[in-house]
Amino acid sequence: MNCLAWSHVPDTAALARAIATQATPLYLIVCLPDDSVPEFRLSATPDALEQTLYRNLTAQLGCIQFNGANVLENILPNVHLWLMPSETATRLGEHFPMPLLWQTEAVPQKETASPKPWFRPSENRAAPTRALIIGAGIAGAATAHALAQHGLPVTVLEATEPATAASGNRQGLLYAKISPHNTEQTELLLCGYGHTRRLLQNLLPEQNDWGGNGILHLNYDNEETRRNRLLSEQSRHSHLYRAVSADESTQIAGIPIAQSGLYWPQGVWLHPPALVRALLDHPLIEVHSQSPVLSAEHNGHSWQVHTPKRIFSGSHLVYCTGAHSPHIADTNIATLPYRLIRGQTDLAPATPYSQQLRCALSGTSYISPAWQGWHGYGATFVQHDTDTDWREADRQTNLLNLQTLNSELAAELAPPSRSDGLNHIPQGHAALRCDSPDHLPIVGALGDIQAMQNVYAKLALDKNYRIRTTCPYLPDAYINTAHGSRGLSTAPICAAAVAADILGLPNPLSQRIRTALSPNRLIIRALIRQQPLSVSTH
Repeated sequence: MNCLAWSHVPDTAALARAIATQATPLYLIVCLPDDSVPEFRLSATPDALEQTLYRNLTAQLGCIQFNGANVLENILPNVHLWLMPSETATRLGEHFPMPLLWQTEAVPQKETASPKPWFRPSENRAAPTRALIIGAGIAGAATAHALAQHGLPVTVLEATEPATAASGNRQGLLYAKISPHNTEQTELLLCGYGHTRRLLQNLLPEQNDWGGNGILHLNYDNEETRRNRLLSEQSRHSHLYRAVSADESTQIAGIPIAQSGLYWPQGVWLHPPALVRALLDHPLIEVHSQSPVLSAEHNGHSWQVHTPKRIFSGSHLVYCTGAHSPHIADTNIATLPYRLIRGQTDLAPATPYSQQLRCALSGTSYISPAWQGWHGYGATFVQHDTDTDWREADRQTNLLNLQTLNSELAAELAPPSRSDGLNHIPQGHAALRCDSPDHLPIVGALGDIQAMQNVYAKLALDKNYRIRTTCPYLPDAYINTAHGSRGLSTAPICAAAVAADILGLPNPLSQRIRTALSPNRLIIRALIRQQPLSVSTH
């Protein structure tokens, strides 16, 4: 593995020369001088390699952001370009655990503080030979794809069928509902938004299952108006989103819109099951549906996962079990604190009026443009309810919320009343979202909870007690779950981070984000607060 770095934006000829003379896999790291989308230029007489590189590179620049690393994978086969914003260019060691070969004068690097012992990687990691992924929603499929793309065979075990739970909505929205402040969630969402957007371009280029004319996030109350105003005043991401008036919203949407809002021109609606299928469609991935996991144990050499039909073996194990996580037989998974929230989306046949809608609308609810003659809209957020049956009452709630986006559209999509009471109501999709208490995903290597509680017991008496003891991790076990309603943006990039940890590759997430997502944060937090780890449904 070679990693070449530039302190400024090189022209494509320089990149092409580097690619031509280096073995793959090859990582090209470009440190951006400022918060502007880089302009790569062709030389006066580009050869075929440079022309292909330029075409592939510029096609992926639309969702570049300046809060974290931008990873443009496979701009040529097994060649990856990393665009590092100026504020991250001085902390390249957080992403690249291997030496960098500078092609220009090196960017001075800041010394980073060592993380707490429970956030440091395990020192006893086995060489990966096969990964076992539990769960075939977006998180599981993306994790399998990220590993397989780098040559690791993967077995995916799914209790039912792929993309049938929270990943089974007919239409979902991909954009980043962020805070105007540089929180961990904002950084994760911006990095993940671009990552998933590029995945779509690479995996589903024909756009039969995704598209639209951007996403309008409307100012539906005072707080949302204030948040969107603060975001629009930050010019660094003006290529990703901008403030729009009600008149401009109307022009963009194709139907009358009464509110102003924030417009994400590259946001899209997509059919999540199609993305899951594309992620799993890889020669190194084998999928076993109707294979619920009964137990998993490590025999000292590998993981043995038992299902009703057979036993599967692998060097590494990754739980991507979403709302099923509280029911996993392994207490190290089941006892982490989850928040389960029921959600229902609904369907409505398109009408001549509704077919004029050109972009997705988002606010207290959302609606997508017509696809195959139907609109997807919703969604409900119901706490203290873990049933997944479709309900007419929730459909009425979704229709009521749709009125806040566009009352005429809501009236068009409401089915007419019939005197015989035999209205045909198409049923949408109901499922449970899995969230965490702090609304951040739970991603990373799994600690042995009981052993951690013993090793770090003194933190319950003094949270600042200095303990240097190495964290007792489970052997080569990971988790990627609790993405809530933001899984389209967060699950794929978290999958890439898990794959990087397993395979010893550059990590797309900063140390700040990896710490914020670590499952060990929840164990230590409960220990300090002297609270039991328990499952929450509210």
